[in-house]
Amino acid sequence: MAIPKKGTAPAGRKSMKMEADELTEKIKACVKEALDEQAEAKAEGEEGTEDAVAEVAPADISGLIEDAMAVVAEKRKSRKEAGEELGDVTAEEVMEAVGEIIDATEGEAKEDDGVEEEVKEDEVTDEAKGRKAATRKHQTKSARKSAASPVQRKYSSIYMSRTTPTSTAKKSIPPAVQLARAIKCLDVFGKHDPDAASFYAQRKYDDADMAREFKALSATNPTAGGYLIPEIYLDQIIELLYSKTVIFELGAQKVPMANGNLNIPKMTGGARATWGGEARKIAKTQPTYGNIRLSAKRLEAIVPQTRELLMSTNYSADQLFANDLTRRMELGLDFGAMFGKGGEFQPLGVFTDKEVEHVDAKTLSNDDLADSNGKITADFPVFVRSKVLAKNVDDNKLGWAFNSVLEGYLMNLKTTTGAYIYRDEMNTGKLLGFPYRVSNQITTDTSGLTELAFGNWADLLVGEQMGLETYTTLDGSWVDEEGNQHNAFEENLAATRALMYVDIAARHKESFLHVKNIKAF
Repeated sequence: MAIPKKGTAPAGRKSMKMEADELTEKIKACVKEALDEQAEAKAEGEEGTEDAVAEVAPADISGLIEDAMAVVAEKRKSRKEAGEELGDVTAEEVMEAVGEIIDATEGEAKEDDGVEEEVKEDEVTDEAKGRKAATRKHQTKSARKSAASPVQRKYSSIYMSRTTPTSTAKKSIPPAVQLARAIKCLDVFGKHDPDAASFYAQRKYDDADMAREFKALSATNPTAGGYLIPEIYLDQIIELLYSKTVIFELGAQKVPMANGNLNIPKMTGGARATWGGEARKIAKTQPTYGNIRLSAKRLEAIVPQTRELLMSTNYSADQLFANDLTRRMELGLDFGAMFGKGGEFQPLGVFTDKEVEHVDAKTLSNDDLADSNGKITADFPVFVRSKVLAKNVDDNKLGWAFNSVLEGYLMNLKTTTGAYIYRDEMNTGKLLGFPYRVSNQITTDTSGLTELAFGNWADLLVGEQMGLETYTTLDGSWVDEEGNQHNAFEENLAATRALMYVDIAARHKESFLHVKNIKAF
């Protein structure tokens, strides 16, 4: 076998190089011919054909061929990975890629011109054409400079990835602020008209999602004088509201009431296994059942605001308004769960339910736990915990509820040597291994007497019929908690009314223990 001399290329490699060069020249000739025809067509009937001829310079054609070859190579690579058998590169493949690049380049130029200015067709000047031609020439040169890294060529991204660049993500808006903006757009700016609210959501907050939600509301009718907050915000708002209540922090469960009423069966006594002997009859035991009935009751709040604050679209103004509104509803839920009197208009609270076990700290007759004035010792919390657990209560969601005065009293209990008994643990939010939450709706009277509750809060059910409904008036009147009459027009105020339909009940009364008359100071 003859060995080629050093410095000379093998005959096969030389012929392959010649074939590639011939193919390139053939393609160049075809491209030049096509571009010349295109330039002549553009220049027909117009002046300034020299600008069109400048587009088909040999250097530009070479750069265009390089880009086309890169596109073809990438396409063939994808096809090969898919298992397709490929032959040599054909002129048709390269010409197709050239056509795609030219079309894409012209499309980019047109899009850029459209974004920068709107120009009527009859006002297009020779200067504008020259500017377009220069833009294409600059793009072709930029593509030729990137030949060292074909995958990142200017045009290759058009074919290698069909995904469009994502726009910069908008800053996340907290649910409470979204609530405030939804109320303002619907009740204040939009005057309870969903179509107008959609317009203002886009105009004042640039929120296309909110605008679409209000558009959807235009097909519905208002209920009870107001529109429901759009569902896209409802779930987030309700969860935000619930998460800050004491009862839900301790483990209360939410259940839906589609029709405003809900019956929940419960087993009050279970069947037991018994021991027996041979030829003896098996003793029968019968489980007994009870029923929990939830019936929707209206939770309502009126939140007054100055007109200046309500009309403002400032972020901090929205946040202030939302916090005030949600906080009032949170306090209402907690109050009903603990102190509701029951009946037609209020739920029955744990502190007032007669079926819940109640303990009076003054009448324990055990000085190791509390004296006759209700002043408790460090042993008293242990007594309460043991009394509940003795009922075989599920301890998964056991927890304490008391106010900040009693919290301070418990944290200050000391041993005879002066060491704090509960302080270190309570700094972690727990007492005797179970979490506690502070609610200052649990009062302390002038003589220092207060109360607490301990139990399995997962057995406290909160039935919900519908979401949050709002209505804002700029000219109404209302009476505040202290009995003072307010007029929105005279005082330049606005009032937002918020409504929810819920009910609260303990599924197993034995899961809770209420202690009253605890002397905290």
